[in-house]
Amino acid sequence: MTERLSHLNTHLPSTAELLTLGGDERIELHAGQMTNKYGRKPLPDREIFSFGSATASTISDIGFSAAEKLRQRILQTLHGRAPEEVYLEEIDRLRTEFIGLCGLEHIRGLELIVSPSGTDAHMLASKLVAGSAVAKTLAIMVQSEETGSGVAHALAGGMHSPHRESDGIRVNPADPIDVRSIAVRMEGSRLRPIAAVDDELEAIVSAAITRYSRILIVLTDVSKTGVLAPTPSKALDLKRRWPDSVEILIDASQFRLAPKTLQTYLTIGCLVIVTGSKFLGGPAFSAMLLVPESLACRLKKRPLHPIPGAKSCRADWPRNWAGAQSFPEASNFGLLLRWEAALVELRAFRSVSEEDVQSVVFDFHKEVTAGLNNAPNFQLLEQPTLQRHLPVTHNSWDQLPTIFPFILFHVSRRAGRNPLAIPQTKRIYDHLCQDSTVKAKMPGDAMLSVRCEVGQPVPCGELEGVQVAALRLCLSARLIVEAINAGERGMKHLFDRSLMVLENVAFLTRN
Repeated sequence: MTERLSHLNTHLPSTAELLTLGGDERIELHAGQMTNKYGRKPLPDREIFSFGSATASTISDIGFSAAEKLRQRILQTLHGRAPEEVYLEEIDRLRTEFIGLCGLEHIRGLELIVSPSGTDAHMLASKLVAGSAVAKTLAIMVQSEETGSGVAHALAGGMHSPHRESDGIRVNPADPIDVRSIAVRMEGSRLRPIAAVDDELEAIVSAAITRYSRILIVLTDVSKTGVLAPTPSKALDLKRRWPDSVEILIDASQFRLAPKTLQTYLTIGCLVIVTGSKFLGGPAFSAMLLVPESLACRLKKRPLHPIPGAKSCRADWPRNWAGAQSFPEASNFGLLLRWEAALVELRAFRSVSEEDVQSVVFDFHKEVTAGLNNAPNFQLLEQPTLQRHLPVTHNSWDQLPTIFPFILFHVSRRAGRNPLAIPQTKRIYDHLCQDSTVKAKMPGDAMLSVRCEVGQPVPCGELEGVQVAALRLCLSARLIVEAINAGERGMKHLFDRSLMVLENVAFLTRN
């Protein structure tokens, strides 16, 4: 947990190295390469077109600069002080700034648990809700393809193990936490009617209420392909019916939420997971578990037994929580630097008006949807409506999609239009992420060398007898801020780059 730092009082690894430490194998750099599992570097890359923020992001210049400044400050502070003490101070500062940037100061009793990843945060939330080894717990989530391969395992109390799909997942008999999943897509990659998702959730909870002491409903807002499921109104209705048994966890790992939406979720008593590495554009891994006062009063008294593979240390938790005592007094400066890079992006995003953000999101949605619908090599997945129907309603940018998932097709006169299988889509994704440039044919027969980031392929069922996966063109906070700050030409630049990315993907699909 101290990130292989044996002489912290005199030395810290470089900023780039620290950004790859204090997580798990997913952010370690591949042997002989400078990229992690997601194809991302721990260094800024000004030449790449970054539209992959639903998976992970390449750190920006301002993000890397913020992380480097914090590293220098830590180096100066470490002289004569314990690393754990310095880390505790910086984590407290980080929590305070996050609360201010999200407008959460008025939410009394709110507690923040810092976590290396959204997967880790799911595991901690599940353990806290379960509470004890005698309280049998059921966690209900949407299908893992839409959330993450490790989420079901984490909810069952384990970490970083291969995902196992079944009606009920249990990692350790000593942790009586079962996991059920609900499908949100049908044959042909179509969205399942949200009423059917809600009905299945209600049926599962109704049948389980006499068998389980605790039921954790994991509401995904939003998923890898931009789906909101189940509906907040259904989850809240079930919690009202069984207030002593049902808890709601909002999986907002994408963090595509306006401040008022986040505030409302917390005000009505939901746990919330956010990360700094998706929409915000910070480097992977950084997450937080937000706990409202109504839950914190109970959960902070619950002990946690030592968790194999967990990366939490005591400073990541509020100081008066019993659960923190099971974690070591240690430091995770890699996590701290990753959150610092995410915070500078959040600060920039909060500096522009919500009206301007909404305008960019609306125009981008209109332009990209038209581009995808008119391209023979693409099929845009069905776009969900993001109607939350929360007790406090407001009109904001997070009611429009900012993730655009699309399936690839090979088109020829002889064979017609056929979907690409998952391995072919994966090869195209890998090629886009590589340093070698791809020559993409642009309008007017010009040739352009472009390197691109899009969201990793998401398996989404069978189409015309072929198992397919969707790539994702994603709008991030950083792209929105850049477009707003550059005025009218900023929007044109944003559109042009997105269309270049799509043309690049189409070129690879054709060839």
